[in-house]
Amino acid sequence: MRTPFAKMAILPSLALAMLIAVGPAAHAQGYLQEAAYTHRHHAAPPLAYDTQANPNYGFGPLRQVGPNDVVSGNRIIGRDPDPFIRGELLRHYDSGWPD
Repeated sequence: MRTPFAKMAILPSLALAMLIAVGPAAHAQGYLQEAAYTHRHHAAPPLAYDTQANPNYGFGPLRQVGPNDVVSGNRIIGRDPDPFIRGELLRHYDSGWPD
């Protein structure tokens, strides 16, 4: 018994069409599941004592550390927008030499 060529060609083409139609949907679903697992919340900035508020004792009120703050341990010892100056402030503070 002979099967016509058209019948033989229909089955692979239907299978290919199903793969093409299901592929992006399955990929999108996998991407959404992956995104749900890898979503991370940003942590709050750390808190440190503001030593400039009470320089006699070195402990002031707790406040959030900002991007321009110079921190040594758990104390904010200064702030400056220039990274070179922030490094100098930290080096001089940690040197142990009197000012």
